[in-house]
Amino acid sequence: MLIIWILVGSALLFVLQRTIYSRCWDEKLNVAFRFSSRAVTEGESAELIERCENRKPLPLPTLGCSYSVKRNFTAPTELAEKPLTLRRKFAVPGRSAVTNRAKINGLVRGVYSINDVVLTGSDLFRTANLQWHTSSDSRLIVYPAKIPAQKLALAARLLMGSVTTRRMTQEDPFALKTIRQYEIFDSPRLINWKASARTGELKVNQFENTTDEVLLFILDMGGGEVDAREKLIRLASSLSMLFLRRGVSVSMMANCRNCITGRQISIRSGAVAGHQTAIDESLARINLALPVTSPFSEFLAAIPRASLDSAIPVVLSADTTDGALRAFRAVESRYGGHFLSVNSEGRVWTQDGITLINSVAAESEARL
Repeated sequence: MLIIWILVGSALLFVLQRTIYSRCWDEKLNVAFRFSSRAVTEGESAELIERCENRKPLPLPTLGCSYSVKRNFTAPTELAEKPLTLRRKFAVPGRSAVTNRAKINGLVRGVYSINDVVLTGSDLFRTANLQWHTSSDSRLIVYPAKIPAQKLALAARLLMGSVTTRRMTQEDPFALKTIRQYEIFDSPRLINWKASARTGELKVNQFENTTDEVLLFILDMGGGEVDAREKLIRLASSLSMLFLRRGVSVSMMANCRNCITGRQISIRSGAVAGHQTAIDESLARINLALPVTSPFSEFLAAIPRASLDSAIPVVLSADTTDGALRAFRAVESRYGGHFLSVNSEGRVWTQDGITLINSVAAESEARL
């Protein structure tokens, strides 16, 4: 008889605990996900922090957590990539919290989000299969990697030559802006000999300009392989940083979409602190899996003439044909322009006021 009562009591206890867990296991359960930093640079690693807080006295003997980390809010097949799926199981006592950390290596440019969060629980005897679907708004922005400055020396010198020519025609010789370090592209007439003698290094005068010096980077994202277009994004980021450090305003346009807003990429000119961050963030959001907003010829034709005439246009293209270059030639600009390609033949040549730069050859020459 005692054995029967023990069995009945055990059965009642089993049913009671299972009922309690089925109804209450996810009450006062708070799960949060966040990345250790808001943004990192391509190639760096990031840490994903999971925090599970159980505010009720009922312990959770087994809590499973499964979620995926997707890039650019697209289907898993984007650029033949699969989302990173993380799974783990742990116990969470009553009125306590558990924090786990997961390191993600080898990040590439883009915006990462946490999707498909599924929590699974069980009763004390691990016989119940309980699930809770939730979401997370945590995001990680991965900026484009920077190309070393020495590899950009030739391209930067050619672009700076145009900026210097324009600057010389616009500088106010009676309005001194600052005294800065001498660069190889500076004219000897700008050297401040007193400041140079005092510091032991060559210093040059920089005067205020009657108008802003602006480089307008125009990205053609409709042609070429994915790797070539990724390189153009890195080129745009690296060249922008190079010229912003030299006080040159930079603006940017691209015929591709922002993976968050779906809008065309467009960045106004600026040279203030933080402008490089705005550029890198916009470039990080480019989704190459989406079709371009318009063919490059139509995209160029839609750029206001005032924007082209008030800046030095620089086209970056991975087009394997001459289509992008022909479209650029058809657009008139007061200051000519530069066409930076990763697929063209030769090193540098100029025609119709446009300087064509082969980025691969420019990098090779810069290393010599």
